[in-house]
Amino acid sequence: MKPRIPNPELTNRQSLMRALPLAFILAFGIHHSTHAHPADQSEMRVRPKLNQLEIRLTFNILTLTRFTGIDTDGDAKISMAELAAAQPRIATYLNQHIQVEINQQKAMLGSGVRFEPVWPNPAQTPPMTELEYAARNVDVTFVQSIEGKVLEDFWLGFEIFEQTGPMQTVHAIFEQDGRNEDVTFSVQEPEYLYDTGYADDPFVQDAEKKKSAQSAQALENAPMPPATAAEQPFAAPVAQIATSIDGSAATIATAPLNTPGVKLASSIDSTAPPVTPSTERWWMIRAAVIMLMLVVGRKMQLSARARLVSTRRRPRPR
Repeated sequence: MKPRIPNPELTNRQSLMRALPLAFILAFGIHHSTHAHPADQSEMRVRPKLNQLEIRLTFNILTLTRFTGIDTDGDAKISMAELAAAQPRIATYLNQHIQVEINQQKAMLGSGVRFEPVWPNPAQTPPMTELEYAARNVDVTFVQSIEGKVLEDFWLGFEIFEQTGPMQTVHAIFEQDGRNEDVTFSVQEPEYLYDTGYADDPFVQDAEKKKSAQSAQALENAPMPPATAAEQPFAAPVAQIATSIDGSAATIATAPLNTPGVKLASSIDSTAPPVTPSTERWWMIRAAVIMLMLVVGRKMQLSARARLVSTRRRPRPR
């Protein structure tokens, strides 16, 4: 009997078929390992307003344990008391590792912070095991007030990835004027600059000018303190100094102490001509036309801002 000679082509084909499943498993494993696990995904919601910035961060307890130690008794469980005791350390860590600039000035996330567990009945929660850490989320909310200024832009830079690992991502939603914008922070893209557009909004500028004028008018109309009897014979013109919104000093009043105050509102003059019905109708028509023009202009301005959204929100230049 002649010995059987193997077919080289068939042997190569069988070897290839055996290798394909192994190659598929390896390729799938490598591809899957380059994507973040759900436990490494955090959320952030940012609400910029005219004079306020609210940032709400949502982390699971597993991520919080990478920021600071929470299990203080070392029993591999975290109780609600341990989580509450760790809140100041977590707030300090976030203020130190999430950089903030408001109107191109260095700032903080906020001095006040609010923690809220987002699972049912957190107060009755028994000590949580390590298997539960990734499934329990906590909201950490910071509110920053901008006194005397308009929130024109702000920059956020994350420096948490050294502790959390390179797979960590923070999915952020910026909410402003009914529009949402998605931004993802990662070790490759850790920072973002957001322009609110308030600096170019004519309605905002008019409102701020009116607010400044009202503040100055209130200071001007404020009554001056009465002088004592000893001071009156030597009374001289006195000026009150007030600080305006931009920090500069301005002289408000220069009336002598012994002179009566000036009334800005005068009594109705009986000799003034009466207002006729036709005059009233004319002023009502003018007021209606002005209101209509303001509404139309506001809609046009908002639509222009919506078209410019992609150019106003941009990465921070390096």
